[in-house]
Amino acid sequence: MELTPELKKEILDSYMKGLGLEPAKPSREELENEIVNYLKLNNVCVLCTVNKEGVPRATAVDYKNDGMTIYIMTEGGGKIDNIRENSRVALSIYSPHRTMRAVRGINYEGEAKIYTVQHKEEIMKAFQLFKEEIESFKKEMKGINPPPPQLMKLIKITPKKVRYICFAKGIGETEWIASE
Repeated sequence: MELTPELKKEILDSYMKGLGLEPAKPSREELENEIVNYLKLNNVCVLCTVNKEGVPRATAVDYKNDGMTIYIMTEGGGKIDNIRENSRVALSIYSPHRTMRAVRGINYEGEAKIYTVQHKEEIMKAFQLFKEEIESFKKEMKGINPPPPQLMKLIKITPKKVRYICFAKGIGETEWIASE
């Protein structure tokens, strides 16, 4: 037996009914607002990339969002090498839960671009988004400066498809797909 989209919907709807909720059917705008609000509530995601041999890499990273767009600052490493080979990425964010009602999270597929100090406009925008974290780093590290700007990379991820789930609001897995 395989899990078809119809069977999956039936199972998720039964979970909602078991929780005493009616399955919600948010509009595109409502779903987008739910996703953006959830992104703002969190700051860590698991970023998944693939190298040229097809070997996957999952990396926990801090992020910021501007609407549905995700920004990640990094010194570099395997994720950057992988994105240079294949710009298609996925990321996941989930809330810890011990009950079905508390199940909440997203699976996000997107296109990643890498920016460096040569891309002043994108970098300045990202620095504004990460301003609080940069200041916190400087304070916590007692005067140690962050890595030099020339080393830093900005990963900007534009969403293609986002699956969102929030059982407490009656939302089984619902898909948001970017407009062409």
